Amino acid sequence: MLGEEQGGHHPGRGLADLTSISPDEFLAQCLNLALLAVAFGALAMGLGAATGRRAVVFAVTAGIGVLTYAAHTFADQLGADWAAYLSPFHYYIGGEPLKHGFRWADAGILAAAASVLVAAGTYRFNHRDING
Repeated sequence: MLGEEQGGHHPGRGLADLTSISPDEFLAQCLNLALLAVAFGALAMGLGAATGRRAVVFAVTAGIGVLTYAAHTFADQLGADWAAYLSPFHYYIGGEPLKHGFRWADAGILAAAASVLVAAGTYRFNHRDING
């Protein structure tokens, strides 16, 4: 058939070895990705509630995203292994959910961080002085 390699596998699947990923491992990856997105969304909401300025929200959230990704990626190479634990990307992908499945502690840390950021943003929003 067109577009298939020998053995009936889809092109590229063999390279990534996607046939060995179980549905539970895939679900774990999806859950961690969703929690990472919620954590950054909560950060943006909190910044928006605190500043009320869209440009600040975009710039600071993107900057924190880049810095925390760099901390996760380069901490080991720089001899600052501890810095990886400050990054939400460590809890998103550090436990390799596509290999090991659910890492509930990692998911819990992302959920807790998102909850704290939502609570802080809500508190700040409720105490904004929009008249002054």
